[in-house]
Amino acid sequence: MEILEAIKNRRSVKSYQSRPVEREKIEQVIEAGLWAPSGQNQQPCRFVVITDSSLLGEIERELYRVCSMVKKLRPLIALFRPELRGEKGKRALRSIRERAFHGAPVLIIVGAMRDSSSTYHKDTAMATQNMMLAAHALGLGSCCMGWIGALNSSRRARKLLNLPKGFEITNAIVLGYPERVPKAPPRKTLDETTTWF
Repeated sequence: MEILEAIKNRRSVKSYQSRPVEREKIEQVIEAGLWAPSGQNQQPCRFVVITDSSLLGEIERELYRVCSMVKKLRPLIALFRPELRGEKGKRALRSIRERAFHGAPVLIIVGAMRDSSSTYHKDTAMATQNMMLAAHALGLGSCCMGWIGALNSSRRARKLLNLPKGFEITNAIVLGYPERVPKAPPRKTLDETTTWF
């Protein structure tokens, strides 16, 4: 698959078959993340893979619990978190749902130790995009989990996942064989988004 074709055809999949994903394919997806660029080549990305359906369910329920608390406390939290203010904050909170993992059989959490690099947020984002493109090339669907960082404040989730002190969850993707692949949403044009000098 050509890279530009993969970029244009990849979709955020929100409906998965119950079929398990082969470990070799999961490893290929993670390896694509490992090949993402990182500041000063520090390679801070670390991955937590969950395929156990019972643990997936526990993590999904905990994520919903924590996010529901954020929703209730939004006016207070928005004082410190500008992304939760105004209409964009309300829109973000509408994306909170009980079945956040869309029935996918795999969750890959991407994170880093906070003292590993000054650019780990960017580095893990680039790794996550590589992973989603690799998943698409392997015939898998994926979806980035926008609210996953809320689990950083959950002692229960950190204990369930055995996360070391100082480890920050920055991104995550669900992974699986798609049941349905959505159509491409409209995209802004080059003229709308680009300034040339």
